[in-house]
Amino acid sequence: MRIAVIGASGMTGRQVLRLAKLRGMSAIAVVRDAGRFGASADSVVEVSDFGSASELLRAVAGADAILVTIGINRKTRSPWAPLVSPPDTCSRTMAALVEAMKHPDAPKRIVYTSAFGAGEQWNRLPLWIRALIASSNIRIGYRDHTAAEARLQASGLDWTILRPTSMSDEAGQDWAEAGPETSVLRKIPRAAVAAALLDMLDRPAKHRTIPITGA
Repeated sequence: MRIAVIGASGMTGRQVLRLAKLRGMSAIAVVRDAGRFGASADSVVEVSDFGSASELLRAVAGADAILVTIGINRKTRSPWAPLVSPPDTCSRTMAALVEAMKHPDAPKRIVYTSAFGAGEQWNRLPLWIRALIASSNIRIGYRDHTAAEARLQASGLDWTILRPTSMSDEAGQDWAEAGPETSVLRKIPRAAVAAALLDMLDRPAKHRTIPITGA
């Protein structure tokens, strides 16, 4: 199988590339700046504008599936740190991807990395968590993920959305579906999120939104 990884230069995207290679998959790394990309991939495609359907179509040509690991970045990990990404990074990219994937030669399978608590799950988060998010710049990422999910769910494509709890840089690839009582603060290694993304390609998980956490 050949996959295209949108956001391959990020921490989760790099884990996807690493695990895909171990699983014998071929990977296209789709990045904004190929000159600064240092990870290993079968091919690297530079896309200057992730909001361009034509550029994304060129980038994913020949792939069987697309895995999306983009997100809004802040200057530091502080919830109140200023953004270094546009506030519509995910939803704008998703709009372009949906348009690109309508082309007859484009892959039709896509797995998107969202956030635990996005969409309809927001109201199930504890009140104090919602208050913290709403008072910080994390809210912009949640709003953007929710908008991206809506675009994907209405696309008619073969999609799966994963909503991981708080990601960590710890080792481990084991993951589990999160239950109603799972806390958003429960950790899941980025490698486990990457494993879940790849696992979705072999599972009957189309048209599903799945909250996940560490096993």
